[in-house]
Amino acid sequence: MSLFVLDTDQVSLLRKGHPAVTAKVVKVPGEEIVTTIITFEELVTGWYSQLRQSRDAATLARAYAGLSQTLDFCRQITVLPFSTAAVEHYIELRRQYPRLGKQDLKIASIVLEHFGVLVTRNRQDFGSVAGLEIEDWSA
Repeated sequence: MSLFVLDTDQVSLLRKGHPAVTAKVVKVPGEEIVTTIITFEELVTGWYSQLRQSRDAATLARAYAGLSQTLDFCRQITVLPFSTAAVEHYIELRRQYPRLGKQDLKIASIVLEHFGVLVTRNRQDFGSVAGLEIEDWSA
C-alpha cells in the first residue's frame, strides 16, 4: 500500500474540484490519501487571517464558511501528526537545506517518516530533498 500525502496546494486544488486532482483521488483507495497537520495549520491560518481582515458581513461570513469547510474536510481525511520522529527529521532537513521554507521541510519530514509519496506541484523546492518521492496530480 502506498501513502499519498497531499500538500496544502493539492488539498486546495482538490477542494476546488480541480479535474486532474479529483480524477486521481477517485482512482486511489481513500485510506491511501492523507495530509499533514502542517497543511491543516496553513489552511486554518489562511482563513484566520481573512477573518481578522474582514470589514463587512459578506467577507466575514465567507471566511467563517471557508474555515468550517476546512474543518469538515480534515474530519474526512487522515491528518498525519508532526511527531517526535518527524521533528527529528525536520531538524536534520533544516541543517541540510537551510534555504528551503520551514513549512515545506516540516511537510517533507512527515512524508519521509511515513515513507509516503508527497503530492505537490512544488518540484523546485521539494525536488531537492534527498529520498523524498514526489508526484504532481494536477498535471
